[in-house]
Amino acid sequence: MKTGNEFDLGRFVRERERKGGTHHVFMSVPASLRPPGWPANITLPEEGSQIGSLHDPKFLARVQKAARCVNKRLEVRRELEKTYKCEGRKNTRALASIYFRTLRYRDLSGSRRYRNRRDAMIVVDWAERRGDPDFADFFKDDFEDLLAIYDDRESVQSDIRSILNVLCTEAVTAKFRPDNPVATIPWIRPEPVKRVVLWKPETIEVYATMARQMAQPGLAALIQVGIVVGQRLGDLRTAKHGVNYRGGRFQMVQSKTGVKVSFPLSAKLRELIESVRVEGSPFLFNNGDTNVAFTEARLGTAFAEVRFAVTKDGAPKMLLRSLRHSAVCVMVDNKVPLRNIAAVTGHRLDRVNTIINRYAIDNEGFADEAMRMVNRGSGGDDSDFDAVDFGADYDWEGGSQAIYHRPQIDPDRPSRFLGAAFGQHRLKYDVPLEWPKEGDESEAA
Repeated sequence: MKTGNEFDLGRFVRERERKGGTHHVFMSVPASLRPPGWPANITLPEEGSQIGSLHDPKFLARVQKAARCVNKRLEVRRELEKTYKCEGRKNTRALASIYFRTLRYRDLSGSRRYRNRRDAMIVVDWAERRGDPDFADFFKDDFEDLLAIYDDRESVQSDIRSILNVLCTEAVTAKFRPDNPVATIPWIRPEPVKRVVLWKPETIEVYATMARQMAQPGLAALIQVGIVVGQRLGDLRTAKHGVNYRGGRFQMVQSKTGVKVSFPLSAKLRELIESVRVEGSPFLFNNGDTNVAFTEARLGTAFAEVRFAVTKDGAPKMLLRSLRHSAVCVMVDNKVPLRNIAAVTGHRLDRVNTIINRYAIDNEGFADEAMRMVNRGSGGDDSDFDAVDFGADYDWEGGSQAIYHRPQIDPDRPSRFLGAAFGQHRLKYDVPLEWPKEGDESEAA
């Protein structure tokens, strides 16, 4: 038997030449290095024909690719085995350490990893304040006590409930405990906000103007383009010249669903995108502080400053993420057919209908228009009907329950909101001679 090194097949991969000139290629891991449950021999390639000659470049390439994949799986399994052989105490901190090293955790997005680590450390801190027992010593009542701390914060409670379930699942796998008591605790999900504030054209202009005044032209352009194209924020802030925008067209494979969208942009939008282009950056919308694309956190921070500058306490609360649904509503208001809307935004047709119902768009106006169309089809004229203003009852705000509460400026740390309070960029503001009085902040905005 020859070793796989002759054909560069990787560790533990062997080949045997058959009488007909073909090769039998397989991975054979020594028993001392083999993880529990790992087969003694795995024939390669695992998919497709397994009969061929390694002197054939195509068959050799298939085998080499399969060998790399199997070796990678082997390394992951061996790493997990080391992880689960946790020495010392089997407490919550040790369990969290195990979870942070698992493939399940590493496969999460960066923002999701951050949230899971944050929530897991909340659980670790809670456990250590209760005497730091082994994780197996916690029961359902203990976990319910932890969740009860967040009864007044339903979203946080849901996140803690989720990470507890993850940790208990890992505890069972790592043999820290035999059961998952959190699985018997019902999910108490926060009620979603049924109606949010939709963006009006005049609101778009106010926010865009303030963003430019605060040296964030990229944010201004993102808002103005977002209300037209209706794409997700994550896709917009990472859109690139020459990739997602070229030849006057916007095209994208949406990150969440994989749906492909492609459509032309008007001369006004093309001019807007070119006006905020930053030399050296491939991105369409750039952070004024860094001259590169916004991260999720920096986009939220920049928008919060603009909102602080233009919104008074108790006014409707504008959200960047509602740009997408607002774009759908704008298209509906302009009588764009549903299938055309779906082609632009990437929504399913039933989802477009859900958005229409959610925001209480003027269905009576659609009914009136339908009757006029039927009348025209039979030779009638619109003058046969009384004059009706189809937009009179349009509810742009959708009966919104979202109210803005202005955060207080901390005199010890004024850098975030002081400039915003006076409509300036937070890093380039001119501090007034006197600090604004308690009741003067909204007026100054």
